[in-house]
Amino acid sequence: MKQVVDALHTLSALEPPRLPAPSIPALPDLAAVGPLAADMSADATGLLSALELHGRERDTVTELVSRAGPLIEAAARDLIAIGVGLVRRAIPVAAGLLTPSLAGNAAAHAELTLLATEAVGSAQSRLRQLELELQPVVAGLDRVSDAEEPRLRTVPELQSVTGAGHPPTPAPSTPTGGSAAGQAAADAALSQVGTPYAWGGTGNGGYDCSGLTQWAYRQAGVELPRLAQEQDIGRQVSAEELQPGDLAVWDGHVAMYTGNGMMVEAGDPVQTNPVRTSNIGMGFQGFWRPTG
Repeated sequence: MKQVVDALHTLSALEPPRLPAPSIPALPDLAAVGPLAADMSADATGLLSALELHGRERDTVTELVSRAGPLIEAAARDLIAIGVGLVRRAIPVAAGLLTPSLAGNAAAHAELTLLATEAVGSAQSRLRQLELELQPVVAGLDRVSDAEEPRLRTVPELQSVTGAGHPPTPAPSTPTGGSAAGQAAADAALSQVGTPYAWGGTGNGGYDCSGLTQWAYRQAGVELPRLAQEQDIGRQVSAEELQPGDLAVWDGHVAMYTGNGMMVEAGDPVQTNPVRTSNIGMGFQGFWRPTG
């Protein structure tokens, strides 16, 4: 039975450790920054964008860890089941060790060795499966870790933005006209602000990023592909050309421009944020106008 006991020790050592709950420091409350910046004729966009980015990163890490936990628990249960199965199969075979026949004794030893080897092999195969299951989670955490930190502006840069020491310049003109379908899609998306985030959600109480934009354009009579990275359709536009309904597309996220430098996206919940081109390390595919 030594083979079986050794195999059980190996299975115990192979059992994956449970994931601890992530300990992420709370973000500071910067609710007063916007009004204070306005009173001082300063631009707080960089600071607020950095805070918003870190908020999304917190949500991403929490969601990824919550996905990994059940996968690890399932693998641990499977390893326990493999050990229980080994014991159940080994008990009747072990009776052969008590036979006075040398041939019967040797046969029992050989079968126990085979059972132990098969059990360890099954456990190792299950752990390889777990590794494959966790690859998307690891890739997501790597994107958060590798994401470029937003660079806050220096004092000279802020002076150039706020006009300190320089004569005021006229405000840029806002594009007029635009696509009626794009405006309708933007209005539809804005009507869902506050709706919870749901992985794979396309409505009915929750959205993911591409589910929201697809649903919004469907209300405007335009059908978009389901995946975020495939919604770079129509005509690519520059940031200066943005009109309501235009999409900001990354290789794993999409948001919709709503006007006045803002966009709506499926965070948790659906929310509006300043326009940006960075998103936790994802590749930016540009701004796109699905209606051409």
